[in-house]
Amino acid sequence: MYKAFMLAGTNSGVGKTTISLGIMGYLSKKFNVMPFKVGPDYIDTSYHRFATGNYSCNLDLYMLGVKNLKELFAKYTKMGDVSIIEGVMGLYDGIDTTKKGSSGDVARLLNVPVILVVDASEMAASVSAMVMGYINYDKDVNIKGVILNKAGGEDHYRLLKECIKRDLGIEVFGYLPSDVELSLPERHLGLVPTCEMKGLNEKFDRLYTYIEKYIDVEGILDSCNIELDDEVDNGNLYVNAKDKVRIAFAHDEAFNFYYQDSLEILKKMGAELVPFSLLYDSNLPVGISGIYIGGGFPEMFTEKLSLNKKMISSIKNAIEKGMPVYAECGGLMYLTKSIKDLEGNTYDMVGIYDAYTVMTKRLNHFGYVEAEVLSDNVLFKKDDMIRGHEFHYSKLEGYVRNFSYIVHKPKRNESWPCGYVYKNCLATYVHINLYTYPDAAKRFIINCNNFITGDVCKCR
Repeated sequence: MYKAFMLAGTNSGVGKTTISLGIMGYLSKKFNVMPFKVGPDYIDTSYHRFATGNYSCNLDLYMLGVKNLKELFAKYTKMGDVSIIEGVMGLYDGIDTTKKGSSGDVARLLNVPVILVVDASEMAASVSAMVMGYINYDKDVNIKGVILNKAGGEDHYRLLKECIKRDLGIEVFGYLPSDVELSLPERHLGLVPTCEMKGLNEKFDRLYTYIEKYIDVEGILDSCNIELDDEVDNGNLYVNAKDKVRIAFAHDEAFNFYYQDSLEILKKMGAELVPFSLLYDSNLPVGISGIYIGGGFPEMFTEKLSLNKKMISSIKNAIEKGMPVYAECGGLMYLTKSIKDLEGNTYDMVGIYDAYTVMTKRLNHFGYVEAEVLSDNVLFKKDDMIRGHEFHYSKLEGYVRNFSYIVHKPKRNESWPCGYVYKNCLATYVHINLYTYPDAAKRFIINCNNFITGDVCKCR
């Protein structure tokens, strides 16, 4: 028997992230808490790690599939005392107009109880009607109780609790009063990353005090026992490479969007991952045979990135020599000729690709995508089909040759080229989780090993 529960909201903006972080951090003082996040979010998971000390696992049904999703949940749940899943958007907001892949869908698949977070401001008996709708919409989702956010004080909370218990017979596990000091700052891709935040410890200490005072955490724990499928086995997923290779991965304020399981599968296959900074380091780490540049916010650090000419030269020389490189989203932007910000200022970048990155005020591609691989590259083979997501306010201008992906939105008549290849470098706006594609992780490591030995790379 294990303890696990999901904190999900009636809709976006109800405070589920604040409450999730508060309960995660509060319980981490006594227990080993394993955090999870429904969906593809990178930033919320970094806050989970800050609160718990453990890496957070993304439970994204679209990108992982049912088997991998269950494997990862079982793997990490068995490592801790309590598993806490933060939902995404509203409880039943899934792909397009369906509930597929939603928080509710994931909770149903994992048989995990749900604590529903409700914005209680300016409501009385109507709160029962709202919660009743969520209970009845999918009765296979086990809504165990409610937390009321932004309640107007103790009297308001008691009124709402009386309504819910009388009308619905489910638990009300407490509330949080309104407090602007608990809010976390946001920017165009969501919360400001933890690595850029100052005063987080003080803010979180205040939040933990509120959790202890207003939320019945012990009551939640008493009601969240689950069983795991004993047949789940993730051990056969990994195939170790014969030779250990050193792969550098960019990690600083500008580049920090990585799925931990993407990094873990590379390590399981024999790679030694070496962090480095595109902002502060002058050269690539010694002895590497591959580079991984994840997403992030290069647009917030354009001048500093541009002024680091030694690193730009080091990256360019490595790619020209044929070193395998994989770059996602922010990494792609860094490898173009320049980045133009919203004020019209242009900053030179690496220039591997004959294109320019231009920041815009609107999302250019957003949400889940599928990509058909048109030609071999350092990760995938021709005719492979991959699932991922795009989320970016930038666009490329100029002509980029040698694209290896055709990307399209599922069930929509819309497609565009991506997956740009130059020598053994692959750069794309499409984020993926390598846990889903162990053959691609293995292929990247083999290409890195070929670079060491001088063998002809077969990925081109």
